[in-house]
Parts: sequence; C-alpha cells; structure tokens
Amino acid sequence: FWQYGRWVDVVIDDRLPTYNGELMFLHSAENNEFWSALLEKAYAKLHGSYEALKGGTTCEAMEDFTGGVTEMYQMDETPPNLFHILLKAHERNSMMGCSLEPDPNVLEAETPQGLIRGHAYSITRVKYVDIETPNQSGKIPLLRLRNPWGNEAEWNGPWSDGSPEWRFIPDHEKEELGLTFDVDGEFWMSFQ
Repeated sequence: FWQYGRWVDVVIDDRLPTYNGELMFLHSAENNEFWSALLEKAYAKLHGSYEALKGGTTCEAMEDFTGGVTEMYQMDETPPNLFHILLKAHERNSMMGCSLEPDPNVLEAETPQGLIRGHAYSITRVKYVDIETPNQSGKIPLLRLRNPWGNEAEWNGPWSDGSPEWRFIPDHEKEELGLTFDVDGEFWMSFQ
C-alpha cells in the first residue's frame, strides 16, 4: 500500500474473521473466492483494525491502493465542465468513484431512490447517449455506477434498470452500451 510517500508491504495470514461460518466483512458472491477479504484484512492491518476502515474516503483508498494522485469534487461546488472532466478521465481509464454524505444517525441509510448514504460507488462508464423523444432528439449525459456489494441495492430513479426513459434510446445505442437489466449492483443514472 502507498503510505507516507512510499510503498509499504503488509504481511497477513489467510485466517479470516467469521460468525456462524460466514465471513464477517467483505466477501465475494462466490463462496470459494477470498482475494477481496484477504485484501481487506491487509488494509485493516495497515490501519490498525477493521473498525478503522469505517468512514474513510474513496480518495484515500484509491491513493493507498495505487499511489496515484486523486481529485475530489463536492457536488455543491462543481466546476461547470465536470461532465467533460469525467468524460476525459474515463477516456484515460482513470479510476473514478462517488458517494453520498453519510447520515450521522443511521449507518448505511438508504435513500428513497435506493442509494446507500456513506457508501462508495465506482463510476464504470461516462457517456453522452443519443435520445429520441416525440418532441426532441439529442444527447443526454449518463453515468454507469456500480455498487461494489453487487446486489439488489441499486438506484431506482430515472434511467435505472427497466425505467421508462430507456424506451427513448435507439436500439443500436442500447446495444453499444451493452445495456442489461440485472440485479448485479450496476446501474445508469443521468448526470445532473
């Protein structure tokens, strides 16, 4: 991990914390896959405990895992060209993430639109998508996000899986997007 301007090796064993035979923290959907839990264990050791991992930022984690430099934008102070910045970052294969401010009173509070407060989402695609409605045609800025839990906790607002907005997207565009509506933690939303 990148710490204090240098790479730091963290040595761990392969014993993982369980409760009633189930992994307590990060786990894969595949029962025989443990790399993510082992990586989390090493990261927890680096920080002193699993408890110390609560409340970290996506930027801190990206810096620790890659040694790269991060940029962070608060949505109430965004530059007017933020979508263009995201497009260019996506074209350069930059890692991107986002999150909602946590609710200080409720751990992992869910919004009415299905997003989890204080939870990190990865941004996996940034694209202007062709749209054709009865009244207009043009392009709409969309983001594809992924919940690392990879479960049914997905955005359920406009442009969510199976939402009516998708009927205005031409079939060739849907095909180019690789559009699927699965319960997999990945979803689209408009950039507003």
